[in-house]
Amino acid sequence: MRKLNKFTTIGVIIFAITPLLRGFSIQLPCFINGLILGTGFAFTLMGMYSMNHDISKFKKYKMIFLKKCFNK
Repeated sequence: MRKLNKFTTIGVIIFAITPLLRGFSIQLPCFINGLILGTGFAFTLMGMYSMNHDISKFKKYKMIFLKKCFNK
């Protein structure tokens, strides 16, 4: 079995946090709850994709995009 990468690990942690918040009686609005679950789902899918494919082009594009956004 392959080791989980950081994207998958982050996604699983985000998925685990949501039911734990409900267990501690912390009620989030539906929009925030959906946003958290969607982010966890996206990280999990990205991690599963990166196990079998090269995502170096995506990482390079992401860094270029962030530099353009935050340099100005």
